[in-house]
Amino acid sequence: MAILQALISLITKSAGKILNAAFGWAVLALFGRTTPKEQTLLSAVVAAAAAWPLLVVGIAFPKAMLFVVSFVPLSKSVPSLALRIVWIALALFVPLIVGSMIAARAPKDALPESSLKRLLRGFQVTFALAVAFVLMLVLAPGMKIVNALKGRKDVRLPALVQEGAGGEFMSAFVAALALHHIELRPGDPPWHMTAPASLLKKLGGRAFANFGGERPEYRVAAELEVNLNPNELLLRGKERALLRGQSVAQEVMAPRCILATMDARAQDLERQIKRVWQIYAERPGDHRISAALIARRDEIASDLSKSDVPYDEWQIVYRELLQLDRALRGDGALIVRVAFKENEEERMASEKEVQIETPPPAVARGSSPAALEHMTNRELIGYISQNALQLAKSEVELAKAELKADLKKEVGMVKGLGVAGLCAIWAVSIMLMACALALGTVMAEWAAALVVAGGVLLVGTVAGLVGWGKRVQKPLETTLRTLKEDARWAKERLA
Repeated sequence: MAILQALISLITKSAGKILNAAFGWAVLALFGRTTPKEQTLLSAVVAAAAAWPLLVVGIAFPKAMLFVVSFVPLSKSVPSLALRIVWIALALFVPLIVGSMIAARAPKDALPESSLKRLLRGFQVTFALAVAFVLMLVLAPGMKIVNALKGRKDVRLPALVQEGAGGEFMSAFVAALALHHIELRPGDPPWHMTAPASLLKKLGGRAFANFGGERPEYRVAAELEVNLNPNELLLRGKERALLRGQSVAQEVMAPRCILATMDARAQDLERQIKRVWQIYAERPGDHRISAALIARRDEIASDLSKSDVPYDEWQIVYRELLQLDRALRGDGALIVRVAFKENEEERMASEKEVQIETPPPAVARGSSPAALEHMTNRELIGYISQNALQLAKSEVELAKAELKADLKKEVGMVKGLGVAGLCAIWAVSIMLMACALALGTVMAEWAAALVVAGGVLLVGTVAGLVGWGKRVQKPLETTLRTLKEDARWAKERLA
């Protein structure tokens, strides 16, 4: 019994990590950047979509599937037709919920279509997610068996690759592993490595447009396979090579536009760290021991110490913050530097270290030109004025759009409360009429009047609750967040 419990625990833990990473990535691919509260809700919606095949099977075998899901056996007296209707309702309800979330939260630039079409797209997205997750659950244990027979292991590192970062990361990763005598070469990835992503692209359609920005990067050596998807870095091989690859990958990934966490709060801290890395990468020599960047490092560390980020995500952010600290103090990437010393290639070390440790400057909002230090005072003032004007225009447009959306929500709340008020007045009138009928006669008409009054009151209560739920809880939330980020960006640019 103890062996069986240990086996079930191991399988559950492994599957839990895969599905947690997959859910977090699917939320980001479908809905873009989210707040922690939104991420919890949207992850639950994606999880329901992944479980959709169980609902479909429940239509054909209602009692058997109910026992599989809840371990509750039903007696033969319970009609299968009624239970089948419940399964059908649930199977239709989940895609509609997914579609409503897509209609409300999906980025407009990714799905420029009507709300009705976005709502109906929930069926397509639910089907794509369900097929991809079922395939992952089938492939994961199968590959564990194959790896055990071949003496290999799999390591999956969450890696949400931003557009343009995949190829540059892989080039630096290959160069770093070459120092450990692991020579990776390009190759064609096995079908099972790319099948889930390919299915989502084909079945999910335009809803996964953001997900399809980066093509997989596959490299192979005698003892190690590496596949970089838009949502994860998969390392497969012998234990020694796997340990080398994992340690080097985490070091090379830190300064690049690749997020290694799934929690929304952790991702926000990661983005701040990446932004400091981008500024450092523009002029590494000048930015070492920079007081402004070191102050930003301390601010991020303070935010991390006060955050409620789960520990697994917390230690990833902490490790990236330590790597940034080493770079700002003039030290190189630790594992890469040791490899250089062991190979006694000091001349090549200084060249390759820049390539591996410092990515090329990203073209970001308001990024400075490479020859900023050679500008005259007039050119520098013009450059600052142009960027400041553009930033102000962007913030005004954002504020207008958000005020319009907030106003629309408030109008919806007023409508709901208005309906609730009218229903309350009508309910009181009918209740008074019922009381009068009850007092004037002993006939049953008063009972019918009370039932009608109760129904009207119920409708009014529901309308009032729905209307109140549409109120704006945090006015100009996006605008305030972007203004805060702009202030940080300006402060970092003064380094």
